[in-house]
Formats: sequence, structure tokens, C-alpha cells
Amino acid sequence: MPLIADGPTDLVSLLIVEDEPRYLDSTRQLLAPHLGRIDTAMNGVQALAWLSRHHYDLVLLDLHLPDTTGHALMAHLREQQPASRVIVMSGDSRIESAIHSIRLGSYDYLRKPCEPEELIKTVRNAAHKVVLEQANQLMREQIEQSEEWHRLLVNTSPDVIYTLDRDSRFTFLNESIGRILGYLPQELVGKSYEVLVPELELERARYRLNERRNGNRATRNLELRLKRKESPLTPNHEATVTVEISATGMYRPQPDGSGEFLGTHGVARDISARKQAEATITFQAHHDLLTGLPNRSLFNDRVTQAIAQARRHGQSLAIMFLDMDRFKLVNDTLGHLVGDGLLQGMSQRLRDCLREGDTLARIGGDEFMLLLPLVRSRDNAAFIAQKILASLKHPFHIDGHEIYSGMSIGISVFPEDGDNLETLSKHADLAMYHAKDHGRNDFRFFTHELHRTLSGRLAVENDMRRGIQRGEFEMYYQPQVDIQSQRISGMEALIRWHHPERGLVAPGDFIPIAEECGLITPISKWVLDVACKQAKVWRAAGMAPISMGVNLSTREIEHPHFVDNFIKSLNNHGIDGKGIEIEITESTLMRDMDGAIEKLRRLAELGVKISIDDFGTGYSSLSYLKKLPVHTLKIDRSFIQDLVASSNGGTIVAGITAMAKGLKLNVVAEGVETHTQLDYLESIGCDAYQGYLFSQPVAVDNATKLLRAS
Repeated sequence: MPLIADGPTDLVSLLIVEDEPRYLDSTRQLLAPHLGRIDTAMNGVQALAWLSRHHYDLVLLDLHLPDTTGHALMAHLREQQPASRVIVMSGDSRIESAIHSIRLGSYDYLRKPCEPEELIKTVRNAAHKVVLEQANQLMREQIEQSEEWHRLLVNTSPDVIYTLDRDSRFTFLNESIGRILGYLPQELVGKSYEVLVPELELERARYRLNERRNGNRATRNLELRLKRKESPLTPNHEATVTVEISATGMYRPQPDGSGEFLGTHGVARDISARKQAEATITFQAHHDLLTGLPNRSLFNDRVTQAIAQARRHGQSLAIMFLDMDRFKLVNDTLGHLVGDGLLQGMSQRLRDCLREGDTLARIGGDEFMLLLPLVRSRDNAAFIAQKILASLKHPFHIDGHEIYSGMSIGISVFPEDGDNLETLSKHADLAMYHAKDHGRNDFRFFTHELHRTLSGRLAVENDMRRGIQRGEFEMYYQPQVDIQSQRISGMEALIRWHHPERGLVAPGDFIPIAEECGLITPISKWVLDVACKQAKVWRAAGMAPISMGVNLSTREIEHPHFVDNFIKSLNNHGIDGKGIEIEITESTLMRDMDGAIEKLRRLAELGVKISIDDFGTGYSSLSYLKKLPVHTLKIDRSFIQDLVASSNGGTIVAGITAMAKGLKLNVVAEGVETHTQLDYLESIGCDAYQGYLFSQPVAVDNATKLLRAS
């Protein structure tokens, strides 16, 4: 359909300036059916050549060209073809570029990649205005034949047109003064222009509104604020309006060649909308759009200024790094809309805890940073942190959900913890991770001892990343032995790390760090793939049927695609779920019991066995054991050590075993090292054990030998 329904557009001309050939061609084809003449240019030289030969109603312009800039071409158009409407279409996301384009008179600013519908709509509006302007131009040419028509034209101009006498008093104003400032022309005629100028603007306005110069020296595009008429009918209006003034002196020629000054002729254009657009772009560039808080850029600027002031006056300040606890779980389970509502609620809750002059910023995701200037001691910062944590004891009510959310807070203080933005931010971040390590929903101050500790953890993390790439990880296997038959009934797959300098590293020294930094995901996938592959090898070799136990982390269970990924690993290695056993700790289950039940049931339906690892050390409810598709409880090694029948440890082990039998679950004891422990376990009906009494974890070759000998 044509772009303009109420006017022909076959006379509307367009120049497309774009240096990417395919984008240029597709844009031309998209717009060709709707306009008259369309020419194209791939650089500034070609564009200037077209512009020297033709006038274009519309120019579709990319800012980045191989031989010039779009802004340079816009300046040329403004000088040579000011009637052309320029539509900027660029991938440049800097706000300075957008503001500069607006100031150079762009009709619209589109960001690449641009949807075809958006481009057509923009060109449609621009072409529609061109048609209207062409009609208006024809009308203007007709009405200029008489003074009456000329006055009509002046009064229908969107700009204020005025004249002043030689004493700077208004002699004429068109009717646009009423629309822009609320005055009738007759209210101002005979009065000085100064009645419209705020006191603070008088110095800038003097000799500009009442300009005596003309030609190139006259006033052009001067930004100025003018007072709006007060009105009881519109009490909430802005008191001033920003306008752009152009004025020139008027002279009557004299016989001697001089000129007699008559007064000033001027035009005032309302640019409030443009200024508002600039303010909006500036705000969006320095604030988080979801919460309205300052973003990282603005926060860093304020911290830099605060440090300079504190250094100058010998004062202290504090930086806080705040990270919401378990926000990802809310996002994954309740959806992003609820997650966004929680972020907004958290932002307001934090604001309510702050002093005047503090700066709270959202720097990304569920992370916030807080600047506390002028703190007298660490106690001031601790008080704010405690106030924040206390405010989070109450739930958030988001879209019908009651959500509790904690906050882990790290604090660094200037100057003792750092004397620049980068150091203070890094140390606050380290302190925040220390708070997470110690149970979350707490705050910690940075210390240099903490820095040494966490620097060591960072080194482990970096080594792990390299270790994954270099294949430094190896799988070991520890047998599970049936107590009655003394035959191997299962193998637990246990990862080991062959560090090039530290040698064999046990899981307890690197798995917690892997869970913190996110490396647990690729590590867990590697463990599952290797375990499935080895299980298939042992099955193909005709070994006696055993279960292959694989430990899963909290992060893996909470992943929304956990079950699908698990099934994919089974399918990739051509094995079914029978004979695979996943081991989960009590604490992992309790983080999201309802979600875990559904996921584990899906796996159990495939024949996968579920084992509760380290049982007795957590805080799970026994009622949930009835709901879970659990096959095995593994008694933690801490209860097996120094086990004797009369000890409290023996009572606990016997109680766990009896309870498991009542629920028809298998019981496996971990860490069995003596025959005394084994005899007791046999006496209370324990099904299986693993530990150094039979074998420590061994490499795959030795594990295969143990299976063949069993």
C-alpha cells in the first residue's frame, strides 16, 4: 500500500547514504514502491555529488562512512539544503552521537538493526510532512501576494515572530506568543522585552533579543529561557520555556549611505521538546531503566569525586558491594516479571535505609553498589549495613508471591582499604564474597588477610580454568561393597585434579570454589559424561551389574534444564538410566524441595537411582523422604569414625538404619576403615559400605581389576 493515503508521494525524493552494500540495496528495495526518486551513495564523495545536482526531500543517513562522518554531511545539508529532512539510521549507541544529531536538525534517529516496519513508519511520517509542506509552500506563494495574506502567514507560524523599537519595546508579536508563553500580543506591545526574561538570564539576553547588528554578526540560534505567563488555570506548568532566538537589526537607508536604526526583528523557536529529549537520553545513559537508580558509569563518577573531596579534607568514605542472595532461583522459578518486581522492591527498600547524600546504584543483574561519603568510622558503615539487613527480614509481596530475599554485603573504607575507585571496588567485592562464604545475608569488612586468602582462591580458579582446557582432571572410582556377599555392588565416580605444580588435588580443595565461580557446570558435565562412558565400557566387558554413582551440585539441580541435560548425556553414550545413581546432599534438597521432587521423579522413571549423600549432617524433614523417589541413604563418615555399639555415634547410626529400613531404603555407610566398624554395621542390618577398609578411590585401571576380582 502507498505510504501516504491522503496525498501523492511519487514526487518525494530520497537519498540513501549507507556504506554496507547489502543493507543499502535491501533498504532501497523496501522503500522503492512508495516513493518517487531514490538515489544511493556509499560514501561522502558520492553523497556530495548527488547533493550538488539535486535537491532531496528526505535523506536516510548512516553516521559512519569510510571517508567522512554523517554529522559532517548533516552540517552540509543544514547549510545548503536546510529543507531536507534527515533520518539518521546508525549502529552508534553513544548518547553524544544522538544528541549531536538532534542538534544538527535530524528528523528522527533510528538504531541499527532497524525493523522494516519501523523504517517504513518513520519514512511514511516524514514523506507525509513533505507533501504537506509542499502544499503549504504553494499556499504561501499565493498568500504572499497581499499584506493581509502575509500577516496570516506570520500568525500561523509555529515560531514567535517579534519586532522591537529602538528602545527595546515590543511593536509587534504574532499569535504564537499565546501558544508558547500564554500572552496575548497586545499584553506585551509597548513593553520592554525584559518582562519575558528571568533575572538570571538578563545578562545573556541583553543585546541579543534587542540585536542591533545584522548580517553574519547577528544573533543566530541562541538558547534562552523565557518566562511563561502565570495562570490559575494551569498552575503546574513550567515557569519558563526554552527557546532558540535568532535576531537582526533593522535599518532605513540614508542618503549618505549609512543606515538609521529602527529596531530589531527576531524569531523565537520553542525547543522544549528537543531539550526534554536530550534530558531523557542523558538520564537513560546514566541510570538503570528498571529501577531508576544510577548505573555503574554515574556511580563511578560520583565515587571519583567523593574520593577527591575526602582526600582534600582528610575525611573517610565507604564503598559497599551488595549482592542479592538466591535471586537466580526466583528468576528461574517465578519468571523474569516477578524477578524485575523484586529488583524494584529491593531498590526501594535499600533507598529507605540511606542517608541524604548517599548514592545507591544498580550495576547489573542482582548487584548493587553503595557510596557512603563522610563516614567517621567503620561503625557508621556497619550501622547502615545492619539497617539494610534488618529491613530485609520482612518479605516482598510481588504478583501474589511472598518472597524473602537476603543480601550479602562487602565493605571497603577509604583510605585504609584503597585510595582509588578500582581498588576500593575490588576490595568491597572480595569482602562480599567472604560474606557469602559465611552463610550469606551478612556483611563483612575488607581486611588484608582476607585479600591474601581470596587471592589464593582466585589463583585456584584461574588454574581450574586452564586445567579444564588442558585436560588435567581425572576420574577415580571408590567401590561400594555389599556387606553380606562382600562383592562390589557399585562404584562412586570421584573427580581428581592433577595440578602441574601441586600434584593430586582432592575435590574438597577446589569444588567449593568451582561452585562459587560457575565452573561447577562444565566440571559436572565432564564428570557425568566420563561416568556414563565408563559404565558402558564395563557393561560391554561383561562385568557384574553394578551402579555408577555420580555426585551432583546444587547449581546443577537448580538448573531449569537439568533433567533434559542429564537425559542428553545418557543418550549421547548410548546407555539407559538403569545402573546410574545420582548422589545429592541434604542441603541441596532443602534449597528447593518441591522443585527437586519433580525433577528426581522424572529421572527415577528412567531407572535412575537417587541417593541422599552425607545423611544425618543436614536438616531435612523425614516427611519429605516419603515424597522423594529415594533409593539409598548414605550415612556420613563422621558417624562411622570410632564407631562402637555403646557410643552415641552407634545409636545414631542404628537409628538411621532402622528408619531407612522402615522406609524400605538401602543404607550405605561411608568412611569404613576397621573391621570393628564393619561388624557393627552388619549387626544392625546396614546393606553396603565404602571406605579404606576395602579400597581407597583408585584410577580406572585399578577399579577395573577390582571389579574383575569381585
